[in-house]
Amino acid sequence: MSISLQFCRKSAVLLSQLNTNVRVLRYSSDGFKSILGEPTVQSPFANPLRNRDPSTLSITLTPSLDSQTIQLSADEQKFETLEEATKNIVNSALEDQKKIEKAAILAETMKQFQSEKAEKVVQTAAASTSSSSNSDGGGFTIDEESAREAEKEKRRLRLERNTRIGGYVLMGSTVVGFIFFCGYYGRAPRDEQGNVIGDEFMGSYLAPFYRILNSFKLWRDYVVEPAREKLLPDPLPAGYLQPKYTIIIEMKNVLVHPEWTYKTGYRFAKRPALEYFLDVVGYPNFEVVIYTSESMMTGGPVVESFDPKQRIMYKLFRDCTKYMHGHHVKDLSKLNRDLSKVIFIDFDAKSGQLNPENMLRIPEWKGDMQDTSLVDLAELLKTIHLSDPEDVRPLIQYYSQFDDPAKEFRRRAEYLAQLVGKLIFDVW
Repeated sequence: MSISLQFCRKSAVLLSQLNTNVRVLRYSSDGFKSILGEPTVQSPFANPLRNRDPSTLSITLTPSLDSQTIQLSADEQKFETLEEATKNIVNSALEDQKKIEKAAILAETMKQFQSEKAEKVVQTAAASTSSSSNSDGGGFTIDEESAREAEKEKRRLRLERNTRIGGYVLMGSTVVGFIFFCGYYGRAPRDEQGNVIGDEFMGSYLAPFYRILNSFKLWRDYVVEPAREKLLPDPLPAGYLQPKYTIIIEMKNVLVHPEWTYKTGYRFAKRPALEYFLDVVGYPNFEVVIYTSESMMTGGPVVESFDPKQRIMYKLFRDCTKYMHGHHVKDLSKLNRDLSKVIFIDFDAKSGQLNPENMLRIPEWKGDMQDTSLVDLAELLKTIHLSDPEDVRPLIQYYSQFDDPAKEFRRRAEYLAQLVGKLIFDVW
């Protein structure tokens, strides 16, 4: 089709050239022809007015400003023949184009028909699948989608209704529980026979209200305050060896370090030289008390594992601490001991905020197995024991100004040893 159109365009160009200007004269006889091409100058022997053989040539000259127009009957016949051929070609090309368009329309129609047919087949298969799997809840049709949406809406409304009912039940239970609480804790105490026992609130119209407030205070004290007023028993009576000084020491991150893994859970690593430390400061040199923020369920077995010789006299756990501002604080005033003879060892300053003058703060141990601080700490405590001070708090305050009191004590001990050695050398 593209070749036919190109041929039509070339034919139209040729026709326009023949209509506008004819510059070449052709003769029917096979006369002289120059090898240099057609002459550019008209022959003087050619008389345009002379009649020649009408079957061969008919010349009409029309003068113009640009050129002369020469009409040839033979050329006109050829032109008509060419024009008819061109028209035939164009008509055939148009017919071919129409056939191609019809074929394209037919192909598009067939394609659309096939797609519609395939869609119907898919819908039929989906309908059959949904009907066969309806018991399993696996439908995919629009109706089943609408049904699922409706079911979701029903479940949402049901959940909203149940939530509202649950809220009402909870509110009613809270009100009933509060009334029962006020009636139970606001009444006067009674003995086993049901007789009223007088208390400090008897005789007041607001006695039930005061009793309720007192119950809240008791619950608060149970959570915040230590479990008992005297955390340690009285000192041993005469005839028994009662150590003069008491060491209160935290277990976690001072003597042991907790480690947790998926395989073993929580495990506690013993600090290097722990056995030596307990041998130096244990009974009868000091009264050693473990005072930790860990619970008894966790801390009790750990203490028993690293102290099989029972060098630690007492163990106090989380229930014996005072809960202040989200932290478990050790209250030394409830130890039932003379605080001038108490040394409190911990790494957390908040733990000893109630008795900072008794606290010997040391760095936290994070599991370094090359650490030797317990050796230096044991030597420091042994030196305090040998010096026999009446009040240990000035010594504790002096060493507490250093970041690591045990290392500072070791540095001073080495300096004194060098000084003593030098003096002995000078004397000799």
